[in-house]
Amino acid sequence: MTDNTDFDPTDVDRRRFLKATGLAGAGGMTAMAGCAGGGDETEEPTDATDGGGDGGGEETTTADPGEIQEGGTLVWGHSEVTQNLDIHQTATASTGRFLNSVYDALVGLTRDLELSTDPDVASPGLATDWEVSDDLMTYTFSLREGVTFHDGTELTAEDVKYSFDRIADPETGAIMQFVFGSTDSVEVEDDYTVVINQSERYQPLLRQLAFSGTSIVPADSGDTIGDEPIGTGPFQFVMRQQGNRAELEAFADYWGEGPYLDAVEERTVTDPDSRLVGIQEGSYDVINDIPLDDINSVVGNDGDDLKTRTWSPLSWAFLNMNNTEPPFDDPDFRKAVDFCIDKQALVEGALFGNGEPTASPSFPNSAFRNNDLSPREQDFDRAAELFEQSQYDVGEFDLTFKVTTNYPWHVDAATLMQQFFQQAGLNVEIQQLQWSDWLTQVFANGDFTLSMVNFFTFWEPAYLYTSLWTSDGSFNFRGYANDEYDQAVADAAQAPSREEAIPLYQEAQSIIHEDVPDVMLWFRDGTLAAKDHVHGLDTVLSPNNSELGFGRVWMDQG
Repeated sequence: MTDNTDFDPTDVDRRRFLKATGLAGAGGMTAMAGCAGGGDETEEPTDATDGGGDGGGEETTTADPGEIQEGGTLVWGHSEVTQNLDIHQTATASTGRFLNSVYDALVGLTRDLELSTDPDVASPGLATDWEVSDDLMTYTFSLREGVTFHDGTELTAEDVKYSFDRIADPETGAIMQFVFGSTDSVEVEDDYTVVINQSERYQPLLRQLAFSGTSIVPADSGDTIGDEPIGTGPFQFVMRQQGNRAELEAFADYWGEGPYLDAVEERTVTDPDSRLVGIQEGSYDVINDIPLDDINSVVGNDGDDLKTRTWSPLSWAFLNMNNTEPPFDDPDFRKAVDFCIDKQALVEGALFGNGEPTASPSFPNSAFRNNDLSPREQDFDRAAELFEQSQYDVGEFDLTFKVTTNYPWHVDAATLMQQFFQQAGLNVEIQQLQWSDWLTQVFANGDFTLSMVNFFTFWEPAYLYTSLWTSDGSFNFRGYANDEYDQAVADAAQAPSREEAIPLYQEAQSIIHEDVPDVMLWFRDGTLAAKDHVHGLDTVLSPNNSELGFGRVWMDQG
């Protein structure tokens, strides 16, 4: 492991974060995704999820058109506060859930995480076709004709060029800027044809154009979309009172199927119990994140006039250690901490069993997952050996564990881990932070020693392993730096094919498993609950297992 005492987030990185979270006053949000395959239905290894509904109810993915009833306002009890509404700058899953109904990406994505030009797939894209040169240096896209933005202008190749140039510009602070790090130019060939010319091969490019973070916005809209998002999706933005409620209304000129609802009203309900009581009493039509301690009693329970959907995984969580400061600049000390933690006890105690421990952040059935790795079992004797082997005395530190109340189960997990650490002689005090304070102190300023956080939409390996652990990764707020790891991830991105990238990403997982920049904790299950009069529930969850869309949802109007 390379000591990372030189890590110092750049001013650009800080500006990017502030924009992403809305803390700079611009408003904002975030999202991320990626995929495999191609417009010609090539069979490549996928990073597919094993999501799917199992909560009862009669829903099917597609409804009989004769059954669909149009109209009505769906009230959604949303678990988190949205942040910056600029689709290119936002980095939070909460905002991605909200904006997914507003925007379209260039490349479509199936539920099996294969790229597609089919307009009827789970996440349809704006390209009807694409051609990729054999050397992966030139990408030519044909656009759908007759697609209209919510401001009434027609989608053209100029909008695609503007969007991609904007994301590539460091001054934008776009979360997905790295996608265009190997792009030499974006050229407009005609109104409906756009060409991306690469300066060097970047094998994940096509998949990353399916991320919502690379969605297409109207040309010259960058100064306003943080407050007034404008896309080509089934719903258009109406208003938002941040932290309280927001409104979307049906876009009459939407190019695809739907929407069937007149409007969607998002109500921010961060308290889990309030969300559940609200839907049981009829205040909401849909909620996400059923309270963890109530999932087993709610799922499949017909008594509350509810139907539910569950899937796995929704998110992945990890214990964060500041790799730039003592004692966590010592890999032996970090590994000792890993041996202190009973991961299954955390899943049972903090998630009420609604998840599973993991040693890798890759989806459980991903082709890129290194299945040779397993979570370290709790072993205080081994932890003591490693503490002794490290350059620090385990008793010389009084550490602070900063955890956000935005995820109550993180507070519970921190409490359990505090007890584990005490058994090993490590003094840890828990400090609970509001989400905005956690984002500022931990993420933006690196002002922490111990923390923990979720990561969503991690299905695409290039994005996952680059952003989180490369020395200049956009989400590497722990300051990890390892030349061997950086090279493995860079080689994977340069690989001629996804098949050839697989062993490189698996090698990268082995490196971080041994070096322990963070402790991998768990995959958490996802849940939705809806009143019986809501239909199309199987279409709500996006292929990335994180974002939600209501374009094909309808309600009984009788």
